[in-house]
Parts: sequence; C-alpha cells; structure tokens
Amino acid sequence: MLLKIEDLHTNYGAIHALKGISLEVNEGEIVCLIGSNGAGKTTLVNSIVGIVKSSSGKITFDGKDITHVPAHAMTKAGIGISPEGREVFPELTVEENLRIGAFIVKDQNQIKESYERVYALFPRLKERTTQLAGTLSGGEQQMLAVGRALMSNPKMILLDEPSLGLAPNFVEMIFGMIEKINKQGVTVLLIEQNANMALQVSQRAYVLENGLVSMSGKASDIANDPMVKKAYLGMA
Repeated sequence: MLLKIEDLHTNYGAIHALKGISLEVNEGEIVCLIGSNGAGKTTLVNSIVGIVKSSSGKITFDGKDITHVPAHAMTKAGIGISPEGREVFPELTVEENLRIGAFIVKDQNQIKESYERVYALFPRLKERTTQLAGTLSGGEQQMLAVGRALMSNPKMILLDEPSLGLAPNFVEMIFGMIEKINKQGVTVLLIEQNANMALQVSQRAYVLENGLVSMSGKASDIANDPMVKKAYLGMA
C-alpha cells in the first residue's frame, strides 16, 4: 500500500470539515475521490499535502508517517501535486515552470530525462517552451501543471480537479494523459467533480459527503450505483 489515511479529522476554526476519513491507495492504481462542492475534497487534499494541519488521525505514505510533514517537503517524500486552479507562474516560461517542479533534483541528466518525458506526454508544451505560462490557454496551463508535478519523478501524483473549467476536447485529452501517466508506473490520486470521466479511468473510487466517506469500492460498481447515478452522473 502506498498511501493510507486513518480516521483523519480536520477543523477550520469551529467547522469540523473532515470527520474521520479513512482511505487507501495501492501502488500502481488510479483512485478517484468524487463529491459535490463542500463535501471536503479540497480540505482532504490540503490535509494530505500539509497545507492544512489535521487535528487527529494518521497519514502514511510509502511506509512513512507524513501526517505533520510540511507542504514544501512533499516533493521529497515522493508526491507530485497538480493543484486546483493550476497555479502556474504566469511571468515564467513553460520551461522555467517545469524546472521549478524539479527543484529537489540535483542530477542534471535526470532533469533532462524529466523534460523529455513531459514533452513526450504533452507535445504542445514542447512547441511552447519559451512562451510565458500566463499566455497559455486553460488546457495548456493544466498540461503544464501536470507536467511540473511529474518533473520530480514522483511515486504518486495528486491531481486536484484537473478538468475544472476546460473545454470538452481538453477534458478528453487530460483524462487520456492520466491513463498514460499511470501506465508509466505513477500511482494517481484523482480528485474530480467530473464523476463520469473520473470513474471511467479509475480502478477504485471513494465518494465524499459532508466530510465523510459515504461509499467506496470498485469504480465500475460505484458508477452503476443508483444513488451515484442520480447525484453525480445526472442519470435518473
């Protein structure tokens, strides 16, 4: 098992945002978290990566307790993060944004290999290496955010709402890339409002409601659940 979360509680002041979340991600899997706005998805992401301190519970990654590891050390721990809203550096070029993703890597050959890997996945970025990130389209910025997360050669990549605000053709492309990245040996934890697409590419899924896991299991089983169909897939 690569990631294990046990009975995680997180508070924002008086608000009890996570109320005892437990979940597991095995090496080599794509696991998705689905849920409506306010379900606790972003709080869970922020708790995993150390942006928000959990009040109790335990997070283990690759056999190490990372519950209280600060956000800046997550890359070293082996977790790549593509945040909600992409968060690219608009005044830097595509190449410079990617280089930031490899800030912990000292081996220049490894950095070169990481560039080549990202450009092979996202040929559009290779065409725009010297272009300022702020001038890219939303879909291109999302490619850049995912590419930057891959530059440190992580064991697991955490993708927070990668399809948010993208045109349908880019959504298809991003989910195709998620499957390609996974086939290259990277474990994926996918947090996504587009439940339909997320369930199609994932092996397992968790449904979050009001800070709790309300359902978990094989993604195909969850996609066929009548309650999930009605609440998240727009089917009667």
